[in-house]
Amino acid sequence: MPPRHQPKNLILLLKTHKLTVFLTLPGTSTVAEAKAEALTAFTSSVLENPEPHPEVMDEDDEEWRVPKVSSVDDFELARAAKAQGRPTGRYEKLDPTAQLKNVVSNWDPIFVQFRDENGELLPVKVSIPPILPEEYEDTSTQKGKRKADE
Repeated sequence: MPPRHQPKNLILLLKTHKLTVFLTLPGTSTVAEAKAEALTAFTSSVLENPEPHPEVMDEDDEEWRVPKVSSVDDFELARAAKAQGRPTGRYEKLDPTAQLKNVVSNWDPIFVQFRDENGELLPVKVSIPPILPEEYEDTSTQKGKRKADE
């Protein structure tokens, strides 16, 4: 089977804290252009009041609040470093001059590293929900119609 070609437009998942932003950019765009799009998302009014029903929000709201940014110099974009196809928990900063198609694939997550007051990069803080919920019950242990207790 021949290798699949990259699409002309990439859909990227920008992840930080408990926030995921979908970015759609041409593959020929640079990482700096992706940062500019991310800045637009981070300065959006939607980030101020993300949930119209505050009673359903988590209690650890302050810990997971996305830091305020005013320019593209306040953060860097990174990708997860992988060893044998699995994430290692480390992140590689993306070169702002690199074309997106050369550093990421379609639907790849891109992580945000914010800078502190001194200009030092903070570690990536992201919450990735589990694929299967904790209360998931294996269907093989569920009883069917004919096997139900009487």
